[in-house]
Amino acid sequence: MHRYLESRLQRTLAWYALVPVLVMVFLGSLLMLDSWRHAVIQVNHEARELAADVLSNVSQDFLQRSKVEAEFLGTVPDISLWETDKGLRAEAFARLYHDTGYRGVDFYLLDIQGRLILGSQDKLPAELLPGVRDWGIWSRLYNRPDASQLEFLPQSDGQDLICGQAVRIKGQVAGFLIYILPSEYLQHLAGDGRAGIILVDRLDNARLVKSADKIVNHRKVQGEFLNKRNGLVSSSKGIYYVSQQDIFFGNETYRLQSVSEVSDLLMRYGIGVGAMLLVILLMVPLIMRSIAQETKMTAQAVDDLTVIAELRELESQFNPHFLFNTLENIKFMVRLDPGAATEMIMALSSLLRYSITSGGQQVELREDIKYLESYMKIQQYRFGSRLEFNADIESAARSAAVPKLLFQPLLENAIKYGEDEDGKLRISFQVQVIDGQLHVLVKDSGRGIEEEKLAQLRNLLESSENDTGHWGLFNVQRRLQLLYGTDYGLTLSCPPDGGTEISLRLPLTKKEQKNA
Repeated sequence: MHRYLESRLQRTLAWYALVPVLVMVFLGSLLMLDSWRHAVIQVNHEARELAADVLSNVSQDFLQRSKVEAEFLGTVPDISLWETDKGLRAEAFARLYHDTGYRGVDFYLLDIQGRLILGSQDKLPAELLPGVRDWGIWSRLYNRPDASQLEFLPQSDGQDLICGQAVRIKGQVAGFLIYILPSEYLQHLAGDGRAGIILVDRLDNARLVKSADKIVNHRKVQGEFLNKRNGLVSSSKGIYYVSQQDIFFGNETYRLQSVSEVSDLLMRYGIGVGAMLLVILLMVPLIMRSIAQETKMTAQAVDDLTVIAELRELESQFNPHFLFNTLENIKFMVRLDPGAATEMIMALSSLLRYSITSGGQQVELREDIKYLESYMKIQQYRFGSRLEFNADIESAARSAAVPKLLFQPLLENAIKYGEDEDGKLRISFQVQVIDGQLHVLVKDSGRGIEEEKLAQLRNLLESSENDTGHWGLFNVQRRLQLLYGTDYGLTLSCPPDGGTEISLRLPLTKKEQKNA
């Protein structure tokens, strides 16, 4: 049978030796197109849409904030009381600093003559010395006291945004409240630097520029970039992919452009195409020469591949709910706490990178523990102080070889069922070496699993087939038995004092023995 298989396979591969070449060319082209779509178009559009959302929100936020605080400042009989009355002054500072101080946003309260009553700085910026009633934003605030106003203030290193509202006392304009949002803060909001961002007014003035200085000249967008809605633009400084949309910023409509420089990428694509063709031409004789060897090995390894395929399938069943929940948390943390969002992204990146690396079926325990730390770090951000996690790893166990990604489903199960009556999640992870074996215990202090559910899970662990929706613990059990035999596996119990315990045993081996 094996000889017949080898003969047929050799003839088939020899006859279709050129088919892999054509397939690789086709797949290479698809991958290149997919890379362009994701690495350029998708990133560019996501950066633009995120910047549009954030900038629109921050403008509306400060317009509304200035209106609310101006109404508050207009509740006194005389605006000068905010300067002379210590109690009122302290109250005003507390309100105005509460939502602006940590962002680096300055605020100022001026009377009708332009005298500074109170502010986050001792004096106004030199560019904003008020010619009250007849200049710029001051004129608009005085003539339209019911409406908040926005105006950009050019600086040497960018353009700060001024947001103001007239303060009325007994129906009469008594002063002005203004916020100054520095250009650094606006640029920080405008994206993560994956694509350049330009905010352009109706006169083609670049009011906000982030990572796109090459296409702005004297605060004007270069002509070839103005009328391009979506597509490539070639200029003397390179080739760019540009997309744009109209956004409502403050009381006016602006044009938001997202710019990605693609000169180097297109050059790499060209080099990649040439290299791919060269490699393919060199591979053809090598493929023909190795056909005989590979067919023999294939015929002999059919049974082994069946087991390996099942192990790979079990390893690849990453929980999508955890990934979706994590991405949703990152989405909101980007606005609420960018630092925490960065930490979550780094932890998720480490986790995913580890899950897709092809380092063999087994790794050292200390390496898998790093993966668990990234996983629990994400969970810590999700649950906050509600989650308490303790790990106790015996030093003799850290160099032991263990199946990759084996323990994460155990912790996931503990998080799912480990919440106590007070909403706390207390989880312990213990690894010991006992009688030449590795003993692992995952325990939570929750309310335990219902008896009927516990019986179902135990029956599932004793079976070699799974037609239920519970994959985590079943995958762990199945992998252990495929690798080490039916003498090893995990047990599930709910002690009388509460909680759930998952214990498992596996042989104590070193990394150099992992492929035995």
